[in-house]
Amino acid sequence: MAERGRLVILSGPSGVGKDTVIDRWRAVNPYVKRVVAYTTRSPRQGETNGTDYHFVSVARFLQLVEEGAFLEHKEVHGNYYATPLHDMEGMLEAGQIAILKIDVQGALAVMKLRSDATTIFLLPPSTEELERRIRSRGTDDHSVIEKRLKNAREEIALADRYQRRIVNDDIERVIAELQEIAGG
Repeated sequence: MAERGRLVILSGPSGVGKDTVIDRWRAVNPYVKRVVAYTTRSPRQGETNGTDYHFVSVARFLQLVEEGAFLEHKEVHGNYYATPLHDMEGMLEAGQIAILKIDVQGALAVMKLRSDATTIFLLPPSTEELERRIRSRGTDDHSVIEKRLKNAREEIALADRYQRRIVNDDIERVIAELQEIAGG
């Protein structure tokens, strides 16, 4: 029987590079798996159902809540998001490193439920660099950008609630640090 895997919560503000870090980590460590969250929001251009999110209707989401399918769930900006319990447990039972890429609100809820989780907050090199990254995406209008920046400041203020904080200024160093923290 495989040794039980590790649960890693990875949070950070919009634009900090969470997806890039996870993708690179997965490329160097075959045991790293991303737990794909459920959402009721519509897919953005380039997003794939089952890879980026499990996109479901509100009715289906609420049915899954009733069935106890989620570790945690929440409503954010009018859409529902949730962490699938079965998928996460399957990864852990298979000896994998199960990554929850989750916002601070969800992470704080999971921390109360899962004391076995390793919690990591990804920080930008500077607030100026974070703002540059968010603006350079070219996908959001001014009001959305301002909301993302406001949320980023609020999330960064809660970074001390996490066991580890890593500044995303050098991807190779970040991956080496993740490997050291979570094993692999």
